[in-house]
Amino acid sequence: MPDYIAQSAYFGAALTLAVYLFSHWLSARLHTPLANPMLICLGLVILLLLVLDIDYDAYNQSAHYITYLLTPATACLALPLYRQIQKLRQHPLAIAAGILTGVAVNALTVLAVALAFRLSHADFVTLLPKSVTGAVGMPLAEELGGAGGITMAVISVTGIFGNIAAPRILRLFGVTDRVAQGLAMGCGSHAFGTVRALEVGEVEGAMSSLSLVITALLTVAAAPLLGRLI
Repeated sequence: MPDYIAQSAYFGAALTLAVYLFSHWLSARLHTPLANPMLICLGLVILLLLVLDIDYDAYNQSAHYITYLLTPATACLALPLYRQIQKLRQHPLAIAAGILTGVAVNALTVLAVALAFRLSHADFVTLLPKSVTGAVGMPLAEELGGAGGITMAVISVTGIFGNIAAPRILRLFGVTDRVAQGLAMGCGSHAFGTVRALEVGEVEGAMSSLSLVITALLTVAAAPLLGRLI
Protein backbone atom coordinates (compact mmCIF):
# COMPACT_ATOMS: atom_id res chain seq x y z
CA MET A 1 0.00 0.00 0.00
CA PRO A 2 2.67 2.64 0.88
CA ASP A 3 4.55 1.88 -2.39
CA TYR A 4 1.38 2.35 -4.40
CA ILE A 5 0.69 5.67 -2.67
CA ALA A 6 4.21 6.90 -3.27
CA GLN A 7 3.77 6.25 -7.00
CA SER A 8 0.22 7.58 -7.25
CA ALA A 9 -0.39 11.16 -8.31
CA TYR A 10 -3.92 11.43 -6.89
CA PHE A 11 -4.39 8.82 -4.16
CA GLY A 12 -3.93 11.33 -1.31
CA ALA A 13 -6.40 13.81 -2.83
CA ALA A 14 -8.96 11.07 -3.46
CA LEU A 15 -8.58 9.71 0.06
CA THR A 16 -8.98 13.18 1.58
CA LEU A 17 -12.11 13.96 -0.44
CA ALA A 18 -13.68 10.60 0.33
CA VAL A 19 -13.01 10.97 4.05
CA TYR A 20 -14.39 14.52 4.04
CA LEU A 21 -17.61 13.45 2.30
CA PHE A 22 -18.07 10.73 4.90
CA SER A 23 -17.28 13.22 7.69
CA HIS A 24 -19.86 15.68 6.34
CA TRP A 25 -22.47 12.90 6.16
CA LEU A 26 -21.68 11.82 9.72
CA SER A 27 -21.75 15.39 11.04
CA ALA A 28 -25.20 15.98 9.52
CA ARG A 29 -26.58 12.99 11.41
CA LEU A 30 -24.99 13.62 14.80
CA HIS A 31 -26.53 17.11 15.16
CA THR A 32 -23.89 18.48 17.54
CA PRO A 33 -21.42 21.35 17.04
CA LEU A 34 -18.61 19.12 18.29
CA ALA A 35 -19.14 16.84 15.28
CA ASN A 36 -17.45 19.33 12.97
CA PRO A 37 -16.80 17.74 9.55
CA MET A 38 -13.31 19.21 9.33
CA LEU A 39 -12.43 17.96 12.80
CA ILE A 40 -13.78 14.49 12.01
CA CYS A 41 -11.95 14.47 8.68
CA LEU A 42 -8.62 15.39 10.28
CA GLY A 43 -8.97 12.69 12.90
CA LEU A 44 -9.94 10.00 10.37
CA VAL A 45 -7.13 10.88 7.96
CA ILE A 46 -4.56 10.74 10.75
CA LEU A 47 -5.99 7.42 11.93
CA LEU A 48 -5.87 5.96 8.41
CA LEU A 49 -2.27 7.07 7.91
CA LEU A 50 -1.28 5.37 11.17
CA VAL A 51 -3.26 2.17 10.61
CA LEU A 52 -2.16 1.75 6.99
CA ASP A 53 1.42 2.76 7.85
CA ILE A 54 1.44 5.48 5.20
CA ASP A 55 4.28 7.99 5.33
CA TYR A 56 2.98 11.55 5.57
CA ASP A 57 5.31 12.85 2.85
CA ALA A 58 4.07 10.15 0.46
CA TYR A 59 0.46 11.03 1.27
CA ASN A 60 1.04 14.78 1.00
CA GLN A 61 2.77 14.41 -2.35
CA SER A 62 -0.54 13.44 -3.93
CA ALA A 63 -2.86 15.32 -1.53
CA HIS A 64 -1.34 18.79 -1.89
CA TYR A 65 -3.39 19.41 -5.05
CA ILE A 66 -6.34 20.19 -2.80
CA THR A 67 -4.53 23.28 -1.51
CA TYR A 68 -4.80 24.75 -5.01
CA LEU A 69 -8.53 25.11 -4.38
CA LEU A 70 -8.05 27.40 -1.37
CA THR A 71 -7.63 30.59 -3.39
CA PRO A 72 -10.66 30.18 -5.73
CA ALA A 73 -12.77 28.98 -2.79
CA THR A 74 -11.87 32.16 -0.89
CA ALA A 75 -12.67 34.29 -3.93
CA CYS A 76 -16.15 32.72 -4.14
CA LEU A 77 -16.93 34.20 -0.73
CA ALA A 78 -17.33 37.59 -2.46
CA LEU A 79 -20.77 36.52 -3.74
CA PRO A 80 -22.68 36.88 -0.43
CA LEU A 81 -20.95 40.22 0.14
CA TYR A 82 -22.18 41.46 -3.24
CA ARG A 83 -25.71 40.44 -2.30
CA GLN A 84 -25.48 42.38 0.97
CA ILE A 85 -23.58 45.42 -0.30
CA GLN A 86 -26.26 47.72 1.14
CA LYS A 87 -25.25 46.68 4.67
CA LEU A 88 -21.70 47.77 3.92
CA ARG A 89 -22.94 51.17 2.79
CA GLN A 90 -25.05 51.58 5.92
CA HIS A 91 -22.30 50.82 8.47
CA PRO A 92 -18.90 51.74 6.93
CA LEU A 93 -17.31 53.20 10.08
CA ALA A 94 -18.53 50.46 12.40
CA ILE A 95 -17.31 47.78 9.99
CA ALA A 96 -13.90 49.42 9.57
CA ALA A 97 -13.50 49.86 13.34
CA GLY A 98 -14.52 46.27 14.00
CA ILE A 99 -12.06 44.79 11.52
CA LEU A 100 -9.17 47.02 12.64
CA THR A 101 -9.84 46.08 16.25
CA GLY A 102 -9.94 42.39 15.37
CA VAL A 103 -6.65 42.52 13.48
CA ALA A 104 -5.00 44.38 16.36
CA VAL A 105 -6.29 41.87 18.92
CA ASN A 106 -5.08 38.95 16.80
CA ALA A 107 -1.58 40.41 16.56
CA LEU A 108 -1.38 41.44 20.22
CA THR A 109 -2.55 37.99 21.35
CA VAL A 110 0.24 36.27 19.40
CA LEU A 111 2.76 38.82 20.67
CA ALA A 112 1.68 38.25 24.26
CA VAL A 113 2.02 34.47 23.86
CA ALA A 114 5.45 34.88 22.26
CA LEU A 115 6.70 37.11 25.09
CA ALA A 116 5.19 34.93 27.82
CA PHE A 117 6.78 31.73 26.49
CA ARG A 118 9.93 33.42 25.14
CA LEU A 119 9.38 32.16 21.62
CA SER A 120 11.96 32.69 18.90
CA HIS A 121 11.43 34.94 15.90
CA ALA A 122 10.67 31.91 13.71
CA ASP A 123 8.05 30.66 16.17
CA PHE A 124 6.50 34.12 16.47
CA VAL A 125 6.07 34.65 12.71
CA THR A 126 4.80 31.08 12.38
CA LEU A 127 1.93 31.89 14.75
CA LEU A 128 1.33 35.44 13.53
CA PRO A 129 -1.06 34.54 10.64
CA LYS A 130 -3.18 32.24 12.83
CA SER A 131 -6.40 34.09 11.99
CA VAL A 132 -5.73 34.41 8.25
CA THR A 133 -6.96 31.95 5.64
CA GLY A 134 -4.43 29.26 4.74
CA ALA A 135 -3.98 30.48 1.14
CA VAL A 136 -2.45 33.66 2.57
CA GLY A 137 -1.12 32.53 5.95
CA MET A 138 1.21 29.73 4.80
CA PRO A 139 3.23 31.70 2.23
CA LEU A 140 3.28 34.73 4.53
CA ALA A 141 4.79 32.73 7.42
CA GLU A 142 7.37 31.13 5.13
CA GLU A 143 8.36 34.48 3.67
CA LEU A 144 8.96 35.85 7.17
CA GLY A 145 11.07 32.84 8.16
CA GLY A 146 8.45 30.66 9.82
CA ALA A 147 7.28 27.09 9.23
CA GLY A 148 4.39 27.02 6.77
CA GLY A 149 3.27 23.53 7.78
CA ILE A 150 2.92 24.50 11.43
CA THR A 151 1.19 27.72 10.41
CA MET A 152 -1.41 25.71 8.50
CA ALA A 153 -1.98 23.51 11.55
CA VAL A 154 -2.46 26.58 13.78
CA ILE A 155 -4.78 28.16 11.21
CA SER A 156 -6.83 24.95 11.11
CA VAL A 157 -7.10 24.76 14.91
CA THR A 158 -8.10 28.43 15.12
CA GLY A 159 -10.68 28.03 12.39
CA ILE A 160 -12.22 24.83 13.74
CA PHE A 161 -12.46 26.31 17.23
CA GLY A 162 -14.19 29.40 15.86
CA ASN A 163 -16.49 27.32 13.69
CA ILE A 164 -17.63 25.33 16.71
CA ALA A 165 -17.59 27.90 19.50
CA ALA A 166 -18.09 31.33 17.89
CA PRO A 167 -21.92 31.46 18.06
CA ARG A 168 -21.90 30.48 21.74
CA ILE A 169 -19.11 32.93 22.60
CA LEU A 170 -20.97 35.76 20.86
CA ARG A 171 -24.16 34.93 22.78
CA LEU A 172 -22.17 34.77 26.03
CA PHE A 173 -20.93 38.33 25.53
CA GLY A 174 -24.30 39.59 24.33
CA VAL A 175 -23.28 40.28 20.72
CA THR A 176 -26.61 40.12 18.90
CA ASP A 177 -26.08 42.47 15.95
CA ARG A 178 -25.84 40.41 12.75
CA VAL A 179 -23.15 42.62 11.21
CA ALA A 180 -20.99 42.43 14.33
CA GLN A 181 -21.39 38.66 14.54
CA GLY A 182 -20.24 38.21 10.95
CA LEU A 183 -17.25 40.50 11.36
CA ALA A 184 -16.14 38.66 14.49
CA MET A 185 -16.37 35.23 12.86
CA GLY A 186 -14.46 36.25 9.75
CA CYS A 187 -11.77 38.18 11.57
CA GLY A 188 -11.18 35.55 14.23
CA SER A 189 -11.71 32.30 12.33
CA HIS A 190 -11.16 33.16 8.62
CA ALA A 191 -12.82 30.75 6.13
CA PHE A 192 -13.95 28.27 8.80
CA GLY A 193 -15.73 31.06 10.64
CA THR A 194 -17.22 32.32 7.39
CA VAL A 195 -18.67 28.90 6.64
CA ARG A 196 -20.33 28.95 10.06
CA ALA A 197 -21.51 32.52 9.53
CA LEU A 198 -23.15 31.54 6.23
CA GLU A 199 -25.01 28.81 8.09
CA VAL A 200 -26.29 31.40 10.58
CA GLY A 201 -27.50 33.85 7.92
CA GLU A 202 -26.60 35.64 4.69
CA VAL A 203 -25.89 38.96 6.41
CA GLU A 204 -23.49 37.27 8.83
CA GLY A 205 -21.88 35.39 5.94
CA ALA A 206 -21.41 38.54 3.86
CA MET A 207 -19.81 40.47 6.70
CA SER A 208 -17.62 37.52 7.57
CA SER A 209 -16.44 37.31 3.95
CA LEU A 210 -15.54 40.98 3.98
CA SER A 211 -13.78 40.65 7.32
CA LEU A 212 -11.84 37.61 6.15
CA VAL A 213 -10.44 39.38 3.07
CA ILE A 214 -9.56 42.69 4.75
CA THR A 215 -8.05 40.91 7.76
CA ALA A 216 -5.79 38.97 5.39
CA LEU A 217 -4.74 42.13 3.55
CA LEU A 218 -4.02 44.08 6.75
CA THR A 219 -2.13 41.17 8.26
CA VAL A 220 0.05 40.85 5.16
CA ALA A 221 0.76 44.59 5.26
CA ALA A 222 1.54 44.67 8.99
CA ALA A 223 3.33 41.32 9.39
CA PRO A 224 6.80 42.52 8.23
CA LEU A 225 6.71 45.29 10.82
CA LEU A 226 5.30 43.06 13.56
CA GLY A 227 7.92 40.43 12.79
CA ARG A 228 10.64 42.84 13.90
CA LEU A 229 9.26 43.00 17.43
CA ILE A 230 10.79 39.62 18.30
